[in-house]
Amino acid sequence: MKRHSSLAILSREHHDALILAQLLKKGAAAYKGLPTDLDGKAAYAGRIYKDKLKTHFEEEEQVVIRKIKGTNADLDKMAGEITEEHKELRSSFEAIKNTKDLAPYLDKLGHALEQHIRKEERNFFPLIQELCSEQQLTEIEKELSLYVTHMKKDIENREDVKLLINRFYDKVKADPLIGFIFNDVMKVNWELHLPRMYDFWENTLFYIGGYTGNPMEIHRRLNQIVPLSAEHFQQWTNLFTSTVDEIFSGEKAELAKQRALSISTVMQIKILQQSDDKNKIL
Repeated sequence: MKRHSSLAILSREHHDALILAQLLKKGAAAYKGLPTDLDGKAAYAGRIYKDKLKTHFEEEEQVVIRKIKGTNADLDKMAGEITEEHKELRSSFEAIKNTKDLAPYLDKLGHALEQHIRKEERNFFPLIQELCSEQQLTEIEKELSLYVTHMKKDIENREDVKLLINRFYDKVKADPLIGFIFNDVMKVNWELHLPRMYDFWENTLFYIGGYTGNPMEIHRRLNQIVPLSAEHFQQWTNLFTSTVDEIFSGEKAELAKQRALSISTVMQIKILQQSDDKNKIL
């Protein structure tokens, strides 16, 4: 069954959650750019829960389940099951930090998360589309859009910067056009790189922080290893802009997008000019 547009945004969010579910399972295959050790997986799971899943559960409960209540007894029963599963998953994610025996705990959580998502995609959402009126579905779509908009705030502090940068680089690592540069060519040490980026963007937006470095020189050296193109810079900018728009709205959010575009444009001009000069010499 084709997913109704009112529920499509939730189905798209399920994609990232399914990747997380697979990652947590015992014997999971390695995902490029994602952690492979237990501590790294636990930290990643906690971050995805905080940044994405908590809001996702709220969207389903405060919009979808509220709007369909009373439509049909079977639908109400399943909505109740979904809500209870949300409670269990919340408790499980929040308890990760206090868990010592991570392997079986994460494996159980991965299976529980996958089963929950499959239940929604295969049973709950199709039942909603079957039993709810077009008017109900339209109202769900409108309220989900409003809910997401009202959840947004401006970038206000370092914690917001960390949220933005973490989600941005999650996209970068998985991107088919530029992901390989970070994962395979530079083999980025994310434990070192992410804090530096927190410092950089905190300084860029709030003129505070301890960033020291020379991004231009780093990218010039990178260009000698892998020739960078206008498409690479454009994709970086697109990913950054879309990430800002997904979770923030306000003066600092607009400033972040402007600065990202400016940085990308200046680097692109200087680096591509360097490549042209080198070709002329040769």
